[in-house]
Amino acid sequence: MDSYRFVILGGGVVAGYAAQEFARCGISPGELCIVSAEKTLPYDRPPLSKDFLANEKTVEEILINEPGFYQANGIVVRLGTAVTHVDLDNKKLYANGDSIAYDKLLIATGSRPRLLDLPGHDLQNIFYLRHIGDARDIRQQAQQAQQAVVVGGSFIGMEATAVLQSSGIATTMVFPEERVWQDFFTPEMSRFFENYYRDRGVTLLSEEKVAAFAGNGRVQQVITKSGREVPADLVVAGIGVVPNKELFADCSLHIANKGIVVNRFLETNFPGVMAAGDITCYEDVVYNQQLHIEHWDNAVQQGKHAVRVMLGEKQPFAHVPYFFSDVFDLSYEFWGDPSGAVQTVHRGEVEDGRFSVWWLAADGRLLAAFVMDRPDEEREMAPTWIQSGKKLTTEWLTESKSFVAESAAA
Repeated sequence: MDSYRFVILGGGVVAGYAAQEFARCGISPGELCIVSAEKTLPYDRPPLSKDFLANEKTVEEILINEPGFYQANGIVVRLGTAVTHVDLDNKKLYANGDSIAYDKLLIATGSRPRLLDLPGHDLQNIFYLRHIGDARDIRQQAQQAQQAVVVGGSFIGMEATAVLQSSGIATTMVFPEERVWQDFFTPEMSRFFENYYRDRGVTLLSEEKVAAFAGNGRVQQVITKSGREVPADLVVAGIGVVPNKELFADCSLHIANKGIVVNRFLETNFPGVMAAGDITCYEDVVYNQQLHIEHWDNAVQQGKHAVRVMLGEKQPFAHVPYFFSDVFDLSYEFWGDPSGAVQTVHRGEVEDGRFSVWWLAADGRLLAAFVMDRPDEEREMAPTWIQSGKKLTTEWLTESKSFVAESAAA
């Protein structure tokens, strides 16, 4: 049985950046072990649906740390190690007939794609995009594909569609909502992106649900519930994820529908056991509510924060949620959580693709912001104002020409 002071269960984004933080804080050689079911060292996931998928980056270029980093810092990495049992009471993990003991554990098991359990789902060339192997398989098939269907009209669906269409593959996006990324975009935002995608040759099928896949060994058609038969020799599905929480079903760990419940310090109800990333439902101190965030930046920041807490620096996790996206030649950023907003304000020209969107609570507090091709001051002020709970008015956001010059008057 091997024993370590710290163990990270999971080899994704959280693990890679937590390892950086452990090394920065100066742990001793042999104190930290990363246990990962993956066969690749921790890598950044955003490129999987962007430049890695587009064959513009190599595996080496998306690794979070250089391969020699772990050995140089005395960090043990056990790749291809699938943990089959967790004993939190006795502080042990079991994998491959072996046991791993720990003093403190960071759970970072992440999430996996939600699958389409439909007739024909087992045909070849139907893919989900979560791991580096998925991106490799899609990239290889894309070299010979002529017609692709992307199932899902949200984050992953939009990015995958942009890459495939830009690769010269006639791509159709199929989604059940009335408009693209309806849960997040305002109607004006959806209209802009829908027009932008159509102008680049993408076919959008809204209010359509996939009923089945058809083909002879390989997928050839996507059949919708309305009876449409959409030709496809490549299908990519991006319909959300589910947390990898089954390993803890027999523990007394506090688990909610979307993941492991942690407090404002990212601690679970077990002493010495923390959780970070997609697997968590955490007590957010910015919004004073439980949040579940499935984005790269959240995994990065929570991984680093968890390390500091494990080493004795007990501060609450106070971070404004953030993500970014690149589709075709557009780049945008988003901060916050708009779920409690009662007002939205658009700045700039939405039709020209140079605009920002601001979500306000009933009392005027800024809850979230989207910025695309706008002055840097908007990017800089958005997270600061959300963090501080700044109150704004619709009139000021609409009429103000300079945030820096006029913010004091808001």
